[in-house]
Amino acid sequence: MNKIYLTIITENQYTEIKAEKLSGIILNSGQNCNLISIEKYYKLENSFKLEFEILLYSEKVNLINEVLAYLSKIVTPWLIYYNEENKSIELIFNKSKFSRFKNNEFNTINWMQIQCE
Repeated sequence: MNKIYLTIITENQYTEIKAEKLSGIILNSGQNCNLISIEKYYKLENSFKLEFEILLYSEKVNLINEVLAYLSKIVTPWLIYYNEENKSIELIFNKSKFSRFKNNEFNTINWMQIQCE
């Protein structure tokens, strides 16, 4: 079993109810996804920080493919960082003119990070 930690920073969300709606869509888009927290993100106006834990039951060899398949249901493109020293992988999404959102509700996502243990 692999634990994946997903952090989402939103934009243009004026109430926590909208962040909760987004978290519900994320939770329904994949199996074994648990919401850890939703809190106001004070670095950006009208933003929230959502944190999730995702459990994947794949071999390490297939882990990146499985994570990218999961993430492609939300947004693309992703930057991949690999730390050879501790064998950790980090994926980053930054909203830009090249961003593609798989659901109109995901258009409020400004930044995302995935950390794989």
